[in-house]
Amino acid sequence: MDRRGIEGLQAGVFIVGIYEGVVPLVSKVFDWRPFLAFPLRLPEPYWWIVSVVVIVVAAVVLEVLDRMKSRA
Repeated sequence: MDRRGIEGLQAGVFIVGIYEGVVPLVSKVFDWRPFLAFPLRLPEPYWWIVSVVVIVVAAVVLEVLDRMKSRA
């Protein structure tokens, strides 16, 4: 995969990590109702677990993609 493809994947992973990981956590504090924040549709103990898992997985995938970009 070329450098531009990896950078595109990084942008997509970053956006998903922010919108599905960080936004649900912040939205509970400010009582927002984001439309596409799917973890907020889960019951109480599970939505924040899913949000944290999304943040961790996004960080790991971004690190792997960054290492792939440095080799390309």
